[in-house]
Order: sequence, then structure tokens, then C-alpha cells
Amino acid sequence: MTSRLDEEASGTPESTQASTMTAAVLHGRRDLRVEVIPRPEGPAPDEVLIEVRATGLCGTDTGEWAGGPHQVPLGHAHPLTGHHGPTVLGHEFSGVVVEVGAAVPPDWKGELVCCGGAVSCGRCDACRAGRTSQCENYWVVGLHRHGALTGLVSAPVRSCARVGDIGLTAEEAALAQPMAIAVHAARRGNPQEGERAVVIGVGGIGACLVYVLSRWGVAVTAVDRDPARRRIATELGARTTVAGDGHLEPADLIAAHGDQPALIYEATGVPDVLESALAAAARGGRIVCVGMQKHPVALDVHRLTLRELVLVGTNSLVAETDLPEALRLLALRAGAWDVLAPSVIPLSDVEQIGLEPMATGRATATKILVDPWATSARSLYSRPS
Repeated sequence: MTSRLDEEASGTPESTQASTMTAAVLHGRRDLRVEVIPRPEGPAPDEVLIEVRATGLCGTDTGEWAGGPHQVPLGHAHPLTGHHGPTVLGHEFSGVVVEVGAAVPPDWKGELVCCGGAVSCGRCDACRAGRTSQCENYWVVGLHRHGALTGLVSAPVRSCARVGDIGLTAEEAALAQPMAIAVHAARRGNPQEGERAVVIGVGGIGACLVYVLSRWGVAVTAVDRDPARRRIATELGARTTVAGDGHLEPADLIAAHGDQPALIYEATGVPDVLESALAAAARGGRIVCVGMQKHPVALDVHRLTLRELVLVGTNSLVAETDLPEALRLLALRAGAWDVLAPSVIPLSDVEQIGLEPMATGRATATKILVDPWATSARSLYSRPS
């Protein structure tokens, strides 16, 4: 696959300024600046240099911008990456490999890839057990060092997956990271084909979770207070939907599901919703905590013990297994992902159309994608100008 640099060699200023590129750089709370920065040097031995085609914005980016920094090392050097100071955000992305490190097979060059953002060391006990999401030396491209809200980014090859010839556009491939998060979360609940499950909260990850479970043969009841999100859940495979918010009553959940659910995915991060999920779950039921709780939560452990409930945590993804499955599932619906990401915006719109509406609950799309080479917004399936 050719890169934008090849295609536009006689076109935009970006393609002719070999030493710089435009990026969306976080300088502090609510201080994101679109500015010119140096282009990265050649990739490290185990990394690839990627020309970015599309980058997704997510709740973590929004949190860093609106209330952070929480993870971005603005005031201190990161202990693993050494990065310190203003940081290019963007950790869910796709692009074309334009250069490979000395230890990377040369046939990666020219490949369209997606990146999971998360980087594991491969050496600790968790990594050796295949649980790289729990790596003791875990860090993230786009949080702990420069990310993909720019034209070029380096990433460890072990955090990437080749998209291959499965019918996905580069923009669709940028959805692989949140889909892989949902794949990992779904697996943590050990769902069985033919089983029934409840997903509470149908935002970005919740919507992907509905789709993953449905494609795996699970009958999903989707719960969300937003009717637009419930419609998306139905389109992505939910059998039934329920209107519910932070005051969801267990009895209402049970009535909508038809009985006490044996498998519940809590994807809101709202304490009362988690408590309702525990109260509604069937004896021996599994509750997977997908949403990030902002503060410690008081739980009825007596109920947990008496009813032999299983409370499961989930975090990040395992690139080696979750990214390929995410790509496979995305390909099953190729050409129809505008239900999640109807448009692609340029870097200049990241704050106004992306982060600000997401932070205030006014976002009109479930997922927002950014094309760092674009000068104007376009629909997901229109060709870049």
C-alpha cells in the first residue's frame, strides 16, 4: 500500500517538509494546541514508523484534556518511556508502515496496520503467561509518549496487527483498538454461545461489546438512557434494549431481561449501577466491571458471598489475540461502520468537535475519528481530499 507521502509528493506542504509535521499536543488541562513539531527519527529496533491514516478519540483522551493530566507525564519524566512534557495524544489508530526497525521483518513496510496503543514488556510473569494487559511495565503510545494525533508515529511492532486484505478501509481499521478492548472485556466474562447477557452502558466500548457478544452467539439486552445509543445497540445486534440511567432499579433490569441475568457487563462506571447489577444478578452470576469507577465503591459483599457471585475486572487488551479478533469482527460489517463513526475530522477540530462535546456529554457520534492529514471534515466513506 502506498503512503500519503508517496501519493502527495507534489501536493500538500506536509508532504514536502521532511523535518516537521503538524500535531495536536496536550500542554495542560484544556490546553491542546495544533502546532508544528519535529518529525520522529527512525524507529527503534523493535518498532515501526507509521504514517497515520486515522486516529480515534476516546474517554481517556477526554479525561486527560478536561481534568488531567492523570497519565500524561507533563510534569515529570515517565519512568518507562523517559518522555516528559507536552505530549501528542492518540492511542487508537491505523496507518501505513513507512519504515521498520532493525529487528522488524522488512515485509512489514508498506502494510496497513492497526495499533492497540498498549505496550507490554514481554518479560514479566504476566507477559510470560499471555496476560499482557497486566504487564508490570505497561505503558501506552499517546499517553506516556507521543501518539497518533499527527502525521507520523513510532510504535512497537508487538502492539500492532496487519490489517491485510479483509476489506477494511484504513478508517475502519482505526476502530480495531476499541473493538479489541471490547473483545478482551467480553472474554473476561467467559460467555457461551446461546447464553444471554446484559450490557449496561452503550457508549464507545459498550456498543462494541454489544456487537462482539452478538457475533459470538450471545443474546444481548442493552441498557442505556440515551434512545440514540439504544438504536445503535439494536443495529449492532442487541435482542432487546432498556431505558436506564444511574438510578437503574434491579427489578426493572430483571423484568426487561425476563429473569435474573447470569452475565452482566457494567460499562458505565457509575457506582449505583454496579450495585444494581449485583442485586439483579442470578445466583452464581458473573458481573464484569468494564466501566472505570472514579472512586472506591462500597459493595454488599454479604450478597456476593451468599449468592456466589463472580465479580470480574477487565482492562486494556492483549494485542496478540484481541486485535486479530477485532479485525475479523470489523470485517464482518465492512462498509457499515458509520453507525459508530459517521465522520472524520481534521486536527483543527479535535477540541471543538471532539474533546469538548465528549467531556460535556454532547457528542453526536459514538466514536470520533481524526485524519491528521485532512483540512476539513468528511463522511466516513468519502475519499480524503
